[in-house]
Amino acid sequence: MNKFPQNFKEAVIASVPNAALMVIGMVTLNLWIYGALSWGHFAVVVPMMFVVAFAFDFFIVGPMVMKFVRKHDIVRVMPFIRVAIMAGVLTFVAPILESGTVITAQQYVMAAPRNYLAALILQLFVALPFGLFVLQCSRRWSVK
Repeated sequence: MNKFPQNFKEAVIASVPNAALMVIGMVTLNLWIYGALSWGHFAVVVPMMFVVAFAFDFFIVGPMVMKFVRKHDIVRVMPFIRVAIMAGVLTFVAPILESGTVITAQQYVMAAPRNYLAALILQLFVALPFGLFVLQCSRRWSVK
């Protein structure tokens, strides 16, 4: 059986834990870097960022990247492209959602590479494997 989602239901099952871990990890990193890491701020920011990041990735970035990598037969680079788009957009959008501030071009140039590298490592070694693990477990549970 293929380890990747095969239909819409499986895509949701794999994407929710993946997105949750990505948001928790990246919000924690950025709040810590900017000295705003507290339970109160974390509890307000994470649910909002989860909804935005999940919707953006699941309905826009994911299908767009999948179409592109299949057309050019470069499926192996899909995580790199997907993370680049997500990190690039959310590096700009997250401060607006979190505190209503728009970052400057200089701040963006400083934050975007850091966020891309952190998100790529988190995606490749934690979030994606965990999302696929949850998917495999759900397949086993639905068979019984």
